[in-house]
Amino acid sequence: MKNQFKFLALFLCVFFAFSACSDDDDDSGKNNGGTPGTVKTVEFLDVKSYTDWVYFSFSKNAVVTVTDFANDLSWDIAFHRGDIRLNGGKSGKGKGAVVQTTSTNWDDIKEAPSSGYKTDEIGTITTSFTGTGITTEDQPFSQTLTGWLTVDTSNPPPKYTINGSIYVVKAADGNYVKLSLYDNKNEKNAAGYVSFKYQYNADGSTKF
Repeated sequence: MKNQFKFLALFLCVFFAFSACSDDDDDSGKNNGGTPGTVKTVEFLDVKSYTDWVYFSFSKNAVVTVTDFANDLSWDIAFHRGDIRLNGGKSGKGKGAVVQTTSTNWDDIKEAPSSGYKTDEIGTITTSFTGTGITTEDQPFSQTLTGWLTVDTSNPPPKYTINGSIYVVKAADGNYVKLSLYDNKNEKNAAGYVSFKYQYNADGSTKF
């Protein structure tokens, strides 16, 4: 009887020790969420067209051709001068959404927020700007991300202000992206371009 009791006690100790280790492993995997991606930079992307959007894939690190943006999952973010749209909400079938962090320091953002993400909505953008006037149109875009750039046209020439915020974006596939939009001009100081830095976590990591 005494031997049976010892065996049962030993069995229970081993069982609970194994269970504790299993729980720790699960929590660790859930918290770490994989490996952070590589930081990449795109400079002087030409987005000055008033009529066309430029579509970009974070996973491919490349501009992609899109004819039906609302149903195409190959793109993650798109640019139309200072306007930006994500593949989600009113703009697409993807999981695109964004949080504007309170930091302007890239290194401050070490993990994706768990809540507060905003999807694209319908808003008004300028689709033509000529000597005869301005034409506007209602289209889906990210009001949050589009706030990266403010244009003051009260007195020529236009004055541009970049807010410098660090954003956390959900790509079309739901993976997290840390994003900094830092310039709207090219190397010749001409407006209508975008330069940005991003870190795309391909395996679902929430860590940066």
